[in-house]
Amino acid sequence: MMESDKMKVTPVSEIVGAEVTDINLSDPITDDTKQALRRALLDHQVLVIRDQTLTPEQQVTFSAIWGELETPSNIEYTTEETHKVMILSNEIRPDGTAVGVVDGGDFWHSDSSHIEVPSAITILQAVKNPERGGDTEFCNMYAIYEALSEDMKQNIDGLYGIHHVSKVKNKRVTISPDRPGAKDFYENSAKANPEVIQPLVLTHPETGCKSLYCSPRFTIGIQGMSEEEADPILDALFAHITDRKRPFHYRHKYRDNDLVMWDNRCLCHRAVGGYGLPDIRRMHRTVIGGDRPLMLINRRRPKTRYSGL
Repeated sequence: MMESDKMKVTPVSEIVGAEVTDINLSDPITDDTKQALRRALLDHQVLVIRDQTLTPEQQVTFSAIWGELETPSNIEYTTEETHKVMILSNEIRPDGTAVGVVDGGDFWHSDSSHIEVPSAITILQAVKNPERGGDTEFCNMYAIYEALSEDMKQNIDGLYGIHHVSKVKNKRVTISPDRPGAKDFYENSAKANPEVIQPLVLTHPETGCKSLYCSPRFTIGIQGMSEEEADPILDALFAHITDRKRPFHYRHKYRDNDLVMWDNRCLCHRAVGGYGLPDIRRMHRTVIGGDRPLMLINRRRPKTRYSGL
């Protein structure tokens, strides 16, 4: 346990995550507290900050101390107060339109890996929790990389995953029937958005540690490889993420007024689901943009054949 000012940080699991108490994020954040929070985030990757009731504007103010905020691509699902706060919710208006993104985070992913400069930090304020379900699972990608065989590490180091936002380009995911207009949205995004490459092994810009950087949601191939060559590698890597029996995961069960922030550069996460109307889950999300990945450094020509797991 550590303490800065009155703030307390206590690990919630051996693999990832810490609970933060005795802090009010609506108050001005001192430099000492900011540094303590940053150190805790780098050490634990997920921070569960209890008892916060931030308005959208206050959430933006707190989020902005970590860097420049991303503006969501689908502005129609942001709050009235600010377009920097996205609404994640299963609420449906009487006219059949969605209040927020209904299917947000429904498959394992790292936020914004499908854009050229992915996000660094995501902040999620629990506005309304359902009576059951609604958990978020996290997967420690540092730990997964360390658990890979030396042959696998050597094989993927220097390779680049192909990422795309559209679900219609990804055979490993499905489109939720609960999101109005989802099929049209993903078909349009398949045409409008280019594929982006990201390193399969990412060196964290602050800790210097290596982590696996791919996900079943956004990684659809490997640059320079055919589907037949890439699939065995991706399937083997994704198995570490999706198999919750392996010792890499933490499942967070929200309390009222939890604010959860996490480091996308070394984590994957997913929304577990398990709830449905008339039960409501509503979250307010802000995302802090990251640094350009070290994707052009030490690039090597991809292998044309996979040598084994």
